[in-house]
Amino acid sequence: MRAPAVLLLLCSCADDGGPRLTRATPEMAGIGATVELIGTRFCGMHADCAGVPAKVEFGIASPIALAPIHSLTDTSLTIQVPVLAAAGATDIVLTVDGRSSNALAFTVFVP
Repeated sequence: MRAPAVLLLLCSCADDGGPRLTRATPEMAGIGATVELIGTRFCGMHADCAGVPAKVEFGIASPIALAPIHSLTDTSLTIQVPVLAAAGATDIVLTVDGRSSNALAFTVFVP
């Protein structure tokens, strides 16, 4: 009797060169609060962050709220928790030049 064949598929997640979020400070905040996001490649492939087409979204499913960006460097950005952000656990996603970051867990509370 032959042993059944086992097929092992390995999947590697390729790095698309897009932004990566590592942490938010603070990890939870109320609507209107200022939050600093830390990570890498926030300016995309641009040498200078000025004029970089970037957006920060709260939520990965409807409703999604856009956060105002106050400052942006290649490894840090400061945002404001949007008025339309849903209270509770959510995710923050940064998109630069059409490339989206990983989803970073965050909690929005009502002050």
